Amino acid sequence: MNRLFVYGTLCPNRENAHILGGIGGDWQQAYVHGTVHVLDWGPDKGLPALVVNEQDPPVQGYLFSTEKLAYNWQMLDDFEGFQYQRVVVNVCLSTDEKVQAWTYVMNEQV
Repeated sequence: MNRLFVYGTLCPNRENAHILGGIGGDWQQAYVHGTVHVLDWGPDKGLPALVVNEQDPPVQGYLFSTEKLAYNWQMLDDFEGFQYQRVVVNVCLSTDEKVQAWTYVMNEQV
């Protein structure tokens, strides 16, 4: 899959935007349903972590799309670290189109 939904520091004009900016791709405003929590322990303490739930309100973010993601998943997984896990989610675009994409959510297994 060549799409990644981002909602935190990887978004454009945020502190880690250079990570995806270095890959290069297209951006669209989008949202998923869920709740963003702030991690309260570990190396990512203080950072946002999504818990997806279709019954929850929308979480605004961006859909990043590029064929180059196929070559960068390991780097992104390593960057996100063990407090996050990559999962497939349903993403709603501003055009009301719905697509599937990867996103990083709170790893509730740790």
